[in-house]
Amino acid sequence: MAPSQPLEILKQFGISGVGISLEPLTQGYINDTFRVHTPKGDGFVLQRINPLVFPKPEVLMANLQVALPLLQAPGYHGLKLQQNTEGEPYIKESGGGLWRVFNYIPDSVSYTQAETLQIAKEAGRIVAVFHLLVSSLPPEALQVPLPDFHNIHLRMDQLKAAIAEAPAGRSQKCSDLITQAEALYAFCRQIPFTSLPLRVCHNDTKLSNILFDANTGKALCLVDLDTLMPGHLLCDFGDAARGLITARSEDGKSRKAVDPDLKSFEAFVKGWKESGLKMQPVEIRWLCHGVVLMPALHGIRALTDYLSGDRYYKVAYPGQNRDRAGALLKTAQTAQKALGGMQEIVSDTWA
Repeated sequence: MAPSQPLEILKQFGISGVGISLEPLTQGYINDTFRVHTPKGDGFVLQRINPLVFPKPEVLMANLQVALPLLQAPGYHGLKLQQNTEGEPYIKESGGGLWRVFNYIPDSVSYTQAETLQIAKEAGRIVAVFHLLVSSLPPEALQVPLPDFHNIHLRMDQLKAAIAEAPAGRSQKCSDLITQAEALYAFCRQIPFTSLPLRVCHNDTKLSNILFDANTGKALCLVDLDTLMPGHLLCDFGDAARGLITARSEDGKSRKAVDPDLKSFEAFVKGWKESGLKMQPVEIRWLCHGVVLMPALHGIRALTDYLSGDRYYKVAYPGQNRDRAGALLKTAQTAQKALGGMQEIVSDTWA
């Protein structure tokens, strides 16, 4: 990408002049994202959607235009799309990429780990508030930008295919991870997905996708809404809670066993309950299995990507996807061992 290209794109959104500067945001694995600093106001966020991951980016933009009006409410600081000079919410490249601009939320921060119980509680509250706000939207009102995104059966089939096709050197380096993935998959197969109701879901509620007020500590909103589509509540619950059950970095190299952090999990559940979100008994019954399912599923995906030559996730060094897989699968194992304690907390909360 030429250094001048983002600035040229900004001009098409009516953002130009002296004092405009860009700051790359590198936390995400998929899209190219920049914070736009302006001399007037708090600036914007410029983002290029990766066409290799989202071959039909217009679909996810259509979903945003349906959902964003609902995500404006007291206690929830919604995102707003900037219109380009022709009145459209995005600019399409000839190569398939798509550029868009959001408002920047001032004094906002995100975390990769819940350093305090307040962060954990606020994370639970804001994810549930998100669901409360979109609960009036029928799931079929949204298109599906990534079919079978959380289909663990498909993800395991993809891993098996990657194992069969991987160079011997790569597969030998992660034989232990393959064994862990197979055991976790066997556990997750018991989840009765066909009996769980479909909802409008975020589908990527990891802690780093939650913005917090840097001054008050209150959670503000969820970002990275490209995976908005029908889904199951236990996936959004588990994706957020997986970052609380252990203090392990998902990009770290350590695979040592750690004790589960049930205090942070309990704070997360209290925040979720505080939102007032209504759930069906079958959803409550399987919530905690989502805390095992989601790191297992993401670990299987990272392992598949490593064996396939790192085609999907950005990597900073050779073997990073293997390290990601190791950390995620270990988190899933920790959650599996803590399942009884988590279920007791949930049962007491909704007794």
